[in-house]
Amino acid sequence: MVKRILLALFALLIFSLFAFYVIKLSDKIDLLQTFIPEKIAVLKRVHMSGKENNASWEIFAQEGWTGRDKNVTTFEFVDKAEIKKDGRILIKDLSARRLRISRNKDIEIFKKVEEEKDGKQYLSALIDFNAVSNKNKKRKFSTLTADNIKLNSDTKKALITGNIRILKDKLLIRSEKVALDLDKNIATFESKSSFSREGSKLYANSATAYFDKDKMSMSGSIEVRQKNKTVFSDNATYDDRSKSIVLTSRARAVIEKLQNMIKEKSAKKVKGEEAKKSLQEKTVITCDKLKLSTEKGDCSAYGNVIVMQKEKEAKSDEAVYNEESENIILTGHVYMKRKNDWVKANKVIVSVNNETFEAVGQVETTFKVKKGSKRN
Repeated sequence: MVKRILLALFALLIFSLFAFYVIKLSDKIDLLQTFIPEKIAVLKRVHMSGKENNASWEIFAQEGWTGRDKNVTTFEFVDKAEIKKDGRILIKDLSARRLRISRNKDIEIFKKVEEEKDGKQYLSALIDFNAVSNKNKKRKFSTLTADNIKLNSDTKKALITGNIRILKDKLLIRSEKVALDLDKNIATFESKSSFSREGSKLYANSATAYFDKDKMSMSGSIEVRQKNKTVFSDNATYDDRSKSIVLTSRARAVIEKLQNMIKEKSAKKVKGEEAKKSLQEKTVITCDKLKLSTEKGDCSAYGNVIVMQKEKEAKSDEAVYNEESENIILTGHVYMKRKNDWVKANKVIVSVNNETFEAVGQVETTFKVKKGSKRN
């Protein structure tokens, strides 16, 4: 998904390169001589179109002008620009306050200009991501907005900055700075960014997306929020194919209430007072690696797994929670403690729905009884 978004995003950026190729000026253009020092002439009501290989473009602007050094051409109030590839619209309704093209093929698109305090400020476009990845898919446009875009066709690099917002289907991406390198098929999110999809929201200080692998690596104060838990780590990898996030390096999950992890009807079935109390308490899980599903509530913890809840504690090599069965399975050197009592086993299966606890394989149980107390 990230691959489709960023490839289509680059298609948006390169449209203005075609200004160096076939150009058609509409009959309605007014060519005005100007005595403004930095301008040779001003074009009013500009309509330009062009074609390069299998791509075509069309642009409308209220005004255009070329500098006296003939190095820069500027378009003001760009509106409804459109790009096609193989006859199919990739981008439409591209609007920007200003678009500037240099002879060295540097291009810059602006949401606003500094000299204006008031007025309409915008930089937005509708993009058909399906047209980039699969021509046969149903047409559906997504939205991109930002403050500024800079690119160069020779280096095949681009920089997008300021209030970046990409909305595709149910995925919303927000960032302040994104760098694209099409030679290496990489996009780098150079500021704290968020990736939201339905009940999941992910934050990272920086991230790198790899177009050809449908993967993204993230680092620095990573936080994943879901309706039933919040997860923290220093490093993470998102795999769009498996719809999963793997968090490593000081991975920690905080569940405010276990009740939020299970189905409502299952929570109502719990009868035991101790079990009811446990469902209302905070649970903290730490491990070497934590894998989360972005579509379901499933999660798996690996390596030095520790689960803590007030006077209860569990340790194991692995722990897996399945949302459908509502079972928690701990395997490998399982150690469970409640106050001063503990159980050691090779495997423990906890059924939240049925309120059952099953220890399997070389089970050892120790009860520490205080003087004067009785235990049945």
